[in-house]
Amino acid sequence: MTHVYQPQRSASIPTLRQLSCFKQAAEHPTFTQAAQSLAMSQPAFSSAIRELEITLGVTLFDRSMRRVRLTPAGESVRAQVSWMIATFDQGMEEMLQRLQHQSRSIRIHCIPSASQWIAPYMAQFQQRHPEVHFVLDDMHSDTLIDSITQGDADIAVGLHFDMPAHIDSRLITSDEIVVVVSPRHPLAQQAKLHWHDLKDQPLAVLRRGNTYDMITTVLREQGVHVNVPHNLSSIESLYALVHSDLKVGLISSLSKQAHTDPQLCYLPIARPQLARKICLMKHGKQADTPLLVQAFWDMLCETL
Repeated sequence: MTHVYQPQRSASIPTLRQLSCFKQAAEHPTFTQAAQSLAMSQPAFSSAIRELEITLGVTLFDRSMRRVRLTPAGESVRAQVSWMIATFDQGMEEMLQRLQHQSRSIRIHCIPSASQWIAPYMAQFQQRHPEVHFVLDDMHSDTLIDSITQGDADIAVGLHFDMPAHIDSRLITSDEIVVVVSPRHPLAQQAKLHWHDLKDQPLAVLRRGNTYDMITTVLREQGVHVNVPHNLSSIESLYALVHSDLKVGLISSLSKQAHTDPQLCYLPIARPQLARKICLMKHGKQADTPLLVQAFWDMLCETL
């Protein structure tokens, strides 16, 4: 059995108040002047110095003369005490700055195609509250609930799933899936398009988690063979294949709005209509929601 040595701390250790009194006493000729620098009474100041000496087990000041002087023991720890107090002050300042920054920050996690929806509201809110600092991270929708649950995000925008009880969600919009082809493609001439029209077509779908799964599931249900060998994560790559008539693309309407190519044709699918539900999310059981986060959430909900 391995024994781990743990050093034992003495019953009492110097307090920050006592160390501050020591620092001021070392910088002033009398305890009275040192006490005044800390807005303390002279008896309370002398008591703090005496308690510090008892705690350390040494005499720190020579009081035999009118001018108080450090003993050799006091002189030996003077620099260390000054460093300890300076480090504490710096740590406190950094902590307060971090808390102040955190209270003014609103962290948003969002699927890429929905960032165009929330960005104008971020700008509008920042005009009303110039002190606010937005932090926007785009990510896959299947990670958003975890981001909210674990406290990594204040607000999220993504696909609607079966929400846990602690998630407050609001429907934003339905995001329909559309077909994208070149003007030369035969499908571009059709007045109406159905899923079975995609049978035997070489298809390109962005591999972005749940949207990809949703599209391929509907294709299989409609008897359309799914063979998507390309591992596409960017719409630029998908458009390149469509421009060359190598593929027929399937993208969301939000992706189309953000990346419309005037040289391509975008065709809605008549039936069955397939649409993603985009929703707004935040933790619904946090009593300590920052005021600015709650204000931004309320503004977003008013627009729905």
